[in-house]
Amino acid sequence: MTANHTAGATAQAAVSLPGGGCEVRTFDLRPHGEDDGWLRVEASGICGTDVALRSAGLTGPTVLGHHVHGRIAASGDTAARRWGAAPGDRVVIEEYLPCGACERCAAGRYRLCPRTDLWSGGRRVGLVPVGEPPSLWGGNAQYVYLPPESVVHTLPEHLPDPLAAWVLPLANALDWVLGAGELASGGTLVVLGPGYHGLAAVAAARQAGAGTVVVAGLPQDRARLDIAASMGADTAVTFDGNPTELHEHVTRRTGGRMADVVLDLTGVRPHGLTPSLGLLTQGGRLILPGGAGRTDAAVDIGELTRLTAVVRGVRGRSPQRVAQSIEVLAKGDCGLEKVPTVEVTLEAVGTMLDRLAEGSGPATPHVVVRPWGVSNSPEGPADPALKVARRDGR
Repeated sequence: MTANHTAGATAQAAVSLPGGGCEVRTFDLRPHGEDDGWLRVEASGICGTDVALRSAGLTGPTVLGHHVHGRIAASGDTAARRWGAAPGDRVVIEEYLPCGACERCAAGRYRLCPRTDLWSGGRRVGLVPVGEPPSLWGGNAQYVYLPPESVVHTLPEHLPDPLAAWVLPLANALDWVLGAGELASGGTLVVLGPGYHGLAAVAAARQAGAGTVVVAGLPQDRARLDIAASMGADTAVTFDGNPTELHEHVTRRTGGRMADVVLDLTGVRPHGLTPSLGLLTQGGRLILPGGAGRTDAAVDIGELTRLTAVVRGVRGRSPQRVAQSIEVLAKGDCGLEKVPTVEVTLEAVGTMLDRLAEGSGPATPHVVVRPWGVSNSPEGPADPALKVARRDGR
């Protein structure tokens, strides 16, 4: 077994509370076993799911944060072999905590494993309350527990820390735009909503060699639309809930051909799905990421039939897309390096979640928690409680 440096160590974490509020608590790091370990967190991205989870009500005090990367601080040999990563390695962890034994896990579709599926249990990083030992199940902490079922991907050393925080959002976008959307070279993508995944979709479209990318948002999204334009979006427009205005814009921009893929990240609107369908070309694909709650949306079946269109729901990503995302980010010049990053400390997590819930968050959607303090170093300040062994001896 690897040397167990966690004996007697502690870690701070931002604990989100049922009914609202957040407080920083200190937890003991229990010694790891042969089959588990600990991750020293470099950064934890905040996404809309975190805001929704907090707003919807938590079952108990919980350390949120499921877009997490850092260095493995300690692990057992069995865990290291399974993960393909040892103490000192820089990694990103997926939020899924699958069983590893069911039919879906065996087929590599662990995101749909009943054990980690939001529709049937939802055991995930950033969702397990602190009442379950060892308490540190989310990324808004200095350390996060790595149980045996952790899904781990190694990261290149040269990948800048702000870009490392994009691995999972970009992997989602690649899965939705290139996979479910089947966007081909020269094709047209319309993205509704210039948030975290909307900007990642622009980067994904660049990988596909898209001919036209239209990003649409509300007037208050102007700054984010400008970011999308700086990433290479051909057009960034605003629409104030007026589907006719957007339809006319896409018609002009595409010479009447319309879009091969529409990625609707806005949720259900009063007009339902029919306006989004109307942006598609013949045989086009409307891609709908969504949450676990029940939502009803009106759709014109006649329009769906006329267009021979496909409406496809998506969630998460395949493991292959995570590998692709890391490769794209490591190469550089994917567009996401142009997105400003806002860093917050553990003490500021609660305030930031409140701002995001109220719609008064930063202009950029890329907000990350830096549990060791905001700094220019990917490692943050030195950790006095735990010595991290690196493979290269540095």
